[in-house]
Amino acid sequence: MSTLKAKNFHFVEDMDIAARVFAAIERVESTAVNVTSVFKTWARRSYDRRAVAMMNPRMLRDIGLSEYDVEKEVAKFFWQK
Repeated sequence: MSTLKAKNFHFVEDMDIAARVFAAIERVESTAVNVTSVFKTWARRSYDRRAVAMMNPRMLRDIGLSEYDVEKEVAKFFWQK
């Protein structure tokens, strides 16, 4: 078993490298969470618009929407608010 020689061990530099690696990992994780959140939002919008499009006029009146409102909303792309 080899022993660690003091002259080859640079604790401060090694800690700096480790800190940079962990910071990079945190940035990647944060980006992944943000991207996932955007995809979930898009999926929810698409689902909701399809559900509203399938409602009959009575159901639309119950929730306070006109057929014009529904047509306008359903015509939007999934990424549009």
